[in-house]
Amino acid sequence: MEVTFTSVGEVSVFTLQGKLDAVNQKVFGEQITKKTADENLKTVVLDLSGLDYISSAGFREFFMLGRQMQRTGGKMAVCALQPMVAKVFEIARFQTAYPVCADQTSAIAAVSTPA
Repeated sequence: MEVTFTSVGEVSVFTLQGKLDAVNQKVFGEQITKKTADENLKTVVLDLSGLDYISSAGFREFFMLGRQMQRTGGKMAVCALQPMVAKVFEIARFQTAYPVCADQTSAIAAVSTPA
């Protein structure tokens, strides 16, 4: 699992590659939580175009990050889900809590709009 970080204006974009499972979910969660807290990030997009697999343990980290963002007045969206990953998000009804967008441009727009 690899995570890269870029900024697009005020929006912080994390791009995930590989598999997010029980083996690496804790490291991923700590890494992304630390980065968002240390840098006081308020708008986050998770680009999942390179995420091939996600376990329930890995999926939990997205909800935890979303809750952290909400507590600090921030926003989060996910985008570019691969079919297998999209199915997990659909079953869990993730879209009822956070924007799930087709591409990074749409996700950036979703978190950039006023609440």
